[in-house]
Amino acid sequence: MWKQWYQRLREWWVDKPHKAGTLIKARYEVIRTLGMGSYGISYLVMDRTLQEERVLKQVRPSRLDSPKGRPLYEYEVSLLSSLHHPQFPRVFDSFEEKGQLYYVMSYIKGSTLEDMLFEEKASFTEREAWRIILQILTLVEYLHSKRIVHRDIRIPNVIWNEGKVYLLDFGLARYLGDSPSYFEDTGDHYWLEKKLKREVHPRSDIYALGHFMLFMLYSTYDAEEEEPERSWEEELSLAPETVRMLRRMLQFDEPYETVEELKNNIEAYLQTQ
Repeated sequence: MWKQWYQRLREWWVDKPHKAGTLIKARYEVIRTLGMGSYGISYLVMDRTLQEERVLKQVRPSRLDSPKGRPLYEYEVSLLSSLHHPQFPRVFDSFEEKGQLYYVMSYIKGSTLEDMLFEEKASFTEREAWRIILQILTLVEYLHSKRIVHRDIRIPNVIWNEGKVYLLDFGLARYLGDSPSYFEDTGDHYWLEKKLKREVHPRSDIYALGHFMLFMLYSTYDAEEEEPERSWEEELSLAPETVRMLRRMLQFDEPYETVEELKNNIEAYLQTQ
């Protein structure tokens, strides 16, 4: 108990984000903090040299002395630097300053799907939702062609801007053949849902997109007061083909092994409607 309390206190003190106006590398001026994850702190910064907004990601200082700190940073920077696609973040710089690790990437404007659903109250029909899934699948197919599995496709990590989707946050991405975790050979000890989400296989990205799809489909669902909780199949009025595809994506039935197979099924469904 004492150790946990001390660790939290230490993280609170050590991991304080840089204040607005802080200048990093005599070039990147912090505008505001975008968020803090398990291993990193993200900032919106102004690149004073180019006069352009960028995202600066810093490894949380409390993680630097852990075995995962630097190796995870190097892995993520290397993986992101291998991507050359306008709908993914682009790495511009990576460096160490005053014992801290940073990298700089493009700032992608727009609303996350999470913001659209819960703040902007957007709603999606089945057809609209499948079209968005198709766009995301095109990006996922690109990653899989490079033997990369994202493993964290969630509504906060997808941005919508002017009719296009952009996929962010590669902190959990792994190359096919690598272990699920930097210091673990298997994920056998994970609980079932985490095992499905963190499997280093294309199936895990498709599984995540099944949940992504449900978030969009529930945007048109109005639950009655005191209505007992039911399964999504009971609550949502969906086309039989949508149910079949979702059951395979969520691995209730024989899972999809490739993005191409799922794309073909979605396109066939949309053509018949």
